[in-house]
Amino acid sequence: MTGEVVTIAAEEGRIGNAVESATARSITADIWLRVAMVVVVCGIFIWLNWRVIDFVQQALRLDLERMQATPPLPPEHRLVTSNVVMALIGATVVQTGVGFIAITSYLFPKRLNG
Repeated sequence: MTGEVVTIAAEEGRIGNAVESATARSITADIWLRVAMVVVVCGIFIWLNWRVIDFVQQALRLDLERMQATPPLPPEHRLVTSNVVMALIGATVVQTGVGFIAITSYLFPKRLNG
């Protein structure tokens, strides 16, 4: 003990500034992590859709080559049919919805009351 007198107001000011500074750094880090997560999820979403579109284009090219061959490919043996197109559209809608829900729930989490 040095016999130093410390006032409550001085200590409160010193500790309060440290807490406020730590809180501000925590909020800034949280914002950057959320932005990074959105970029990652959007990048995965774009890459996966790009791969699916590329796959369908290759299948369509193969169908066109086989339809121009002799004898031509009958319609029931084609790779890209109306069912394939409808399944891809439906999957894209579902995937987009789930992606938006995931990003929104991460960006705006529900606060617990209590």
